[in-house]
Amino acid sequence: MADYQMKKAVGKIFRSQTSAQTGLVRILGSWYDYKVVSGMPEVGVLLEVVDFTSRELLVVVTYEKDESDVNYVGSI
Repeated sequence: MADYQMKKAVGKIFRSQTSAQTGLVRILGSWYDYKVVSGMPEVGVLLEVVDFTSRELLVVVTYEKDESDVNYVGSI
């Protein structure tokens, strides 16, 4: 079940709340740990989920998308 939910999270984008390399985000009603694998996270920068491991989502910093993208999910 977890793999299915993680696969659904791939492609989603959200705004970073901190400048840390790791964090916690709520996507599609579930909480996930994430780790930035490419780029320098800053407060307010967009992060995109590109893959996952058994423990966390792997995300990259993206400057090419914005909140109007269909895959944008609000972050807390």
